[in-house]
Amino acid sequence: MSQFFQSMATLLQGQFLPATTAPQLMLERLYYADGRHHPGHPRHGSFEGLSRLGGP
Repeated sequence: MSQFFQSMATLLQGQFLPATTAPQLMLERLYYADGRHHPGHPRHGSFEGLSRLGGP
């Protein structure tokens, strides 16, 4: 599922949201969509890999 959200973030970043807020808003949404807000998630607290496609 996180692959889908990463794809959507890439498509939306330059098209619908202002350039200054798009990256922060999309990263925050991807962070929660991926479940990283849960303390038990292996990548809890990390935004690494959310802003690019095809990452681990």
